[in-house]
Amino acid sequence: ARANLSEWDEDSAWEGFETDAEGSDAEGVSAASKPRKRKTTVQRNRIKRRKAEEGLKKHESKIKARDEQTKRIREIASDIAERDAFVQALVAQQAEVDSSDEEDDGAGEVVLRRKKLGKSKLPEGDLELVLPDELQDSLRRLRPEGNLLKDRYRSLLVRGKVESRRRIAFHKAPKVKYSEKWSYKDFRL
Repeated sequence: ARANLSEWDEDSAWEGFETDAEGSDAEGVSAASKPRKRKTTVQRNRIKRRKAEEGLKKHESKIKARDEQTKRIREIASDIAERDAFVQALVAQQAEVDSSDEEDDGAGEVVLRRKKLGKSKLPEGDLELVLPDELQDSLRRLRPEGNLLKDRYRSLLVRGKVESRRRIAFHKAPKVKYSEKWSYKDFRL
């Protein structure tokens, strides 16, 4: 029976795994119940070599997969660069058409804004102006108006760092459960 075993089956049997190639005895007792024999140095070396080969194959396959990923990253980066160049060319062409059709009054500017978060729209910015009677003769005496906190919060909303929400005027109050006092439990002896 030992002559029929391949090198793989023999090694796996020595590793503690029994295969069906060896079969079982007529009484139904498996071959694993037999007392183990000591491994020879030849068998140990053979197992070490096989493990080293398997580790090398795994390492090579990982390196190959990593190389394929880097090649794919370069392809994606080149596609994105081409798309960006195409979009910039379209924007430049559109700007030329707009400037030739209309006079330069600043209408050709493209306002870039990140994708907004949340369902509600962004709050309008406060109109900052100073009336003529409030004007000072020196800009040093002119006091800045506005709220730094509100300005900072709005800039976070515009940049897409914080989700924009609307104020809820009347929030749902929790239901209050009324119960009578159980005075019959308060008794004295």
